Amino acid sequence: MKKFLLLIAAVMITSVASAQYYDWAIGVRGGWDATSLSVKRVFNNGNAAEALVGWSYSKHGSGFNFTGLYEWNVPIIGNGFNLYYGAGAHVGGWNYKAGHDEGKNSGFNLGLDAIVGLEYSLKVAPLAFSVDWKPRLDFLPSTEFVATSLALGVKFTF
Repeated sequence: MKKFLLLIAAVMITSVASAQYYDWAIGVRGGWDATSLSVKRVFNNGNAAEALVGWSYSKHGSGFNFTGLYEWNVPIIGNGFNLYYGAGAHVGGWNYKAGHDEGKNSGFNLGLDAIVGLEYSLKVAPLAFSVDWKPRLDFLPSTEFVATSLALGVKFTF
């Protein structure tokens, strides 16, 4: 019985260790409120740092932002699936068209971000697919909670 439990533990540890199939990833994250280029670095402990450079365009104007995130990865379901969650910060700006009801035509924003998502890394190809939610809390120019950032992502992994 002890040998059987040891075998099960070894299989589980191997499964956890092989759930992330890459060290670096570059891709695109597209969602409701913005599109972003993403660069992700996975560390030896399985956690990751991700940088997002985002932009948005609408009939009201345009905006850009830079977001830095630290993410924790939890292997789930089976090999290749990870639940991830994390926190970080953003800085950005916007430029509204004349007559927009926000009252300001341009500005700068700064705040904190959170992220939670599910990622699937392919074993047979250097690709990873994700769906995530990234709410943010702006402190500048005013305090505002924005919860509309649901997105899909695809990354080239290496």
